[in-house]
Amino acid sequence: MHFRLIASGGALLDEGDGTAEMAGGALVVTPQAGAVLRVAPGDIVGIDEPQPYVIGLHLGDGARLELSRLGNLRTQFLAELSEARVTDTEQVLLLDGVGTAETFPGAADGVPADLRLYDDALVIVPAGGLAEKVPYPFVRGVTTDASGYTILVEVPGRPPIALGRLARRTSEFLDLLRARVGAASGRTAHFLAALLPGLGPVALRSVAALLRDGLAAARADLEAVEPTVFPALLDAACAPERAAIARQLLGRGQAWLGFKQTVSVQREGSGAGPWRDSARPPVFDHDGGGGYFASGASGMFAAGMMSAGPPYAMGFDGPFASLGPALAYGMLGMGGLQGVSAGGPHLPRSVFPHENVTPAHTDYAALTDADDPAVLAFLLCLTPSGHLVYEVLNGPDHATYVFGCRDADQAAQLNRALDLLGFRVEGIYADASSAGSQYRKAAERLPALRILRERFVGRVVHTDGWDAQLAGLLR
Repeated sequence: MHFRLIASGGALLDEGDGTAEMAGGALVVTPQAGAVLRVAPGDIVGIDEPQPYVIGLHLGDGARLELSRLGNLRTQFLAELSEARVTDTEQVLLLDGVGTAETFPGAADGVPADLRLYDDALVIVPAGGLAEKVPYPFVRGVTTDASGYTILVEVPGRPPIALGRLARRTSEFLDLLRARVGAASGRTAHFLAALLPGLGPVALRSVAALLRDGLAAARADLEAVEPTVFPALLDAACAPERAAIARQLLGRGQAWLGFKQTVSVQREGSGAGPWRDSARPPVFDHDGGGGYFASGASGMFAAGMMSAGPPYAMGFDGPFASLGPALAYGMLGMGGLQGVSAGGPHLPRSVFPHENVTPAHTDYAALTDADDPAVLAFLLCLTPSGHLVYEVLNGPDHATYVFGCRDADQAAQLNRALDLLGFRVEGIYADASSAGSQYRKAAERLPALRILRERFVGRVVHTDGWDAQLAGLLR
């Protein structure tokens, strides 16, 4: 193998023969003489071929690495490097979503890209340029162009994202994307119906449209649907130790309430590898939904939807028909399912005499067995002093965060930035200037995190003197 290392200004830093391999989760270039070069996949911001049989890697610090003379291993090496880059980029930039992604090779706006469909978001990692995450609640429509091979994803505030080069998987991707966008809305409706059993279907539809997964709804808008909706949801979502704090925040200004899915119930199959048998399809809702569906045509339809597997049995839409509010409270971490199982065990079963296989299945127990709530409930408060207070209502040991915020539009922007981070707040306050910081690259390259860090005022831990410390930050 031959390599050339070029500085951001174009100067040649090093050149020579050596070896290149994927080792320890990184690309390692070992020259015949000289220092070893280790490149984390997430530091590769672009891959191209400047000349035939030459792989060009654009690095995050502006440098460029060219590899040639790879021989017959070139294609395999490039595939391994590209896959590692996509995975590492998602983790470094905090872009990975909930659940296990379905991955499709394709293109976004004409640039080759890996397209990943999570339970809650579409993640686009292009061969060159910044990666992008599109949570499903932001998707306003999914259509195709006249050819039927280019998929247009409509997102507010920008031209439609054109996804293509999916070849024979175009229909598969289109169907799965539409189904997961729809399922995200369906999850919210089922969850809210369990928390608001006294609300009619039309009013419930309006509430679900306001409270899309990860997006907070204004108190005034919820109360306009029905005056008791906001207090009922707040009572359901608020842990006892947060009740007094919530009341204080409601008295400080305009309030929003939101919910965010944090746990997936989908589990991949395991055992002897990919298993295909038309006579014995994968079992979703395996031992998890028996007896939960009503009799008659409606029950058969519901059971069929759940047993069909993704996208109908994904996310946190568990067996509400049987457990109802108890399941919803359990998902919020309120102990609503003490002594009650949300789903039976999914043990390996003998498919062939010589091997055990666990088929892909829906693990409802994950909704209530997790250490943290399966659904994060949060409150936003815009104060007259020009601050936005972010408070988690049901999470253990979660501090109160304060951001500079001028108006409701900026509050919505901060809410969206939190959603793009999956509400992982460590990168907001942690040091990002040191070479030892794990958040330095994300702070430099991820616009959502950069916005939150720029507007971050401070945080208050829930100890004695919380109210006085918060008042100090809001002055």
